[in-house]
Parts: sequence; C-alpha cells; structure tokens
Amino acid sequence: MNAAPSPTQVSFILLPGFALTSFSLAVEALSVANWLDDQTLYHYNICSPEADQVGDVITSSNQVPVNVTATLDECLNSDIVFVCAYRDAARYDNPELTRVLKKIQRNKGKIAALSSGAFILARAGFLEGKSCTTVPEYRTTFAELYPQILLQENLFTVTGDLYTSAGGTATLDMMLYLIGLDHGKDFIHRVSQQFMQDRVRSSEEMQSTHRQLSLRIKSPCLGAAVELMEKHIAEPYSISTLASRIGTTPRNLEIVFRKYEDTTHGRYYLRLRLQQAKKLLEETHLSIANIAQATGFNSQSHFGKCFREQFGKRPSELRQS
Repeated sequence: MNAAPSPTQVSFILLPGFALTSFSLAVEALSVANWLDDQTLYHYNICSPEADQVGDVITSSNQVPVNVTATLDECLNSDIVFVCAYRDAARYDNPELTRVLKKIQRNKGKIAALSSGAFILARAGFLEGKSCTTVPEYRTTFAELYPQILLQENLFTVTGDLYTSAGGTATLDMMLYLIGLDHGKDFIHRVSQQFMQDRVRSSEEMQSTHRQLSLRIKSPCLGAAVELMEKHIAEPYSISTLASRIGTTPRNLEIVFRKYEDTTHGRYYLRLRLQQAKKLLEETHLSIANIAQATGFNSQSHFGKCFREQFGKRPSELRQS
C-alpha cells in the first residue's frame, strides 16, 4: 500500500494592517481541501516579520488580532508562501522579509501576494519585466511608484512562480486555481461548491469562474485573455491591447488560442459576443439595434450576418421563435 504523499507546506506572512478577508478565504480554501480529501493535503503556518516570537499578535486592517504560529525563518522550506498585506503596504520596507522571500525564490518556492502584497514583491524586485494585480483602490498608487510594471485588470495574475491577486473574493479564485494545479479541476469544483452560499456571485458567474479556471489551468495566458474578453463585450479590445493588458505579445496570444482552442483570437471573441447577444435577445426586450451596439457591432446588418452564420437564424427570427 502506497504511503500518503507529503502535504504541501504553506506559510502565510502577515504584515500589520493585512486584509482579513483575503487571509481568511485563503486559509478556508486550504482547510476545505483537507476536509474533502480526508487527509492533510496542505499544512500551513502563520508568521510575520513584525513578530519577535511565536504567539505574538498581528492586527488586521479591521483590528482583528491573529496569532503567529511560526518564525519567519520557518517559511524558508515552504512550497508556497502568501504575503498578506493591505494598509500601508506601499510604504512597508523590511530587509529581513526581502531576504526570506529571495531565499524562498532561490529554493524554487512559489510566492503569492494577496490584496496589496504586490507592493512588497515590487519593492523587492520580483516584478521587474513582469505584470501583476493589486487591490483596485491602490492601483493608482502602484502605477505611480512602479510605472515600469504592467498592472493587469484580471482577478489574479500568474507570472511563473509568482501570483498576485486583487484581494477580497478574488483570493478564492486564485486559491481554486492553485489547488487545481495540485489536484485537478474535478477536485476544485468540489472545493468551490463548499463556498457557493458564501460568495456574492450568481450561478452564471460561478459557471464563468469554473470555465476561466479550466482555461487558466490549460494556460494562464489563455485564461487571463478570456477573462478580459468577457469584461469588454461592448467595446472589444484589439489583439494588441488585449496582449499588452495581460503582459504578452499578439503573436503569442494567437499561438495560445490556436494550440488550446483550435481557433483564432478574433473568432473566439466574436463567438463570446454573439453568445451574449443571443442571451440578450432571449431574456430582454432591448431592440435588435441596441443589442448589436451592446455587443460591439457598429452595423446592425453586420451583426445580423454574423449572428445567422453562428446560430442559423437572423436575430429577428430567434426573437419571434
């Protein structure tokens, strides 16, 4: 009988004023994964560069205290560390934390930043030539401090072994992605089901999230691109704009769509827009002209032609049926 695999070693590094929601969702996702598998898939510690000893308290942005369970040096052998920050992260500078993070990277460990954690990674030099995501309210500050680092609009960003999220419920999306890398998309579907009543998302949004996670597991670039496509239906991004927003090139984006979806970026985008148009025709009383405009078509005749090629009916015929 084969022995159970060793659990993934996880460390949470809390900075003063960290975002409690992001931290709690990350811990809960790992706990749910352990519970569903009926064994310890993930073993985690909590540490902080501001703690002098185990048992010290680090206070979140909403004044909730959390006890440290390990020293900062105990993070060094972690498979993945989460840098949990929020308030005053833009000004936070701790050489000891930078030393530990750089050693973790040399040891081939993964580093994930929650909420404003991207500021810590940027200050330490981890994001040179890369892109990232940060909490929306601090995007302007980040852009002013680090104009050379591309900020993505996505819920979270994957750049090699670095992960950055927009915080809040986006943390759960990133956690599902990371758990999926370890244990597959069927397992993360089971994990996500445990959060359905706690997430402020409709059934349709949940389905979209599962689809995007599946795409990201195929290719982080593909998943990031489709996420932005779905956000920009009325005013579609050009391939050059889309590529720049996710930190890649138009050529690489086309290669990714050919490899994983057997189509071009343009055809995939058109299909998304037409599917949205079909939904609006079936579920609203908007005029066909307004629907065409809402899905990025400048011409109603062009919209009608594309719609018929996709669905075999004109928009007016679908609505009548």
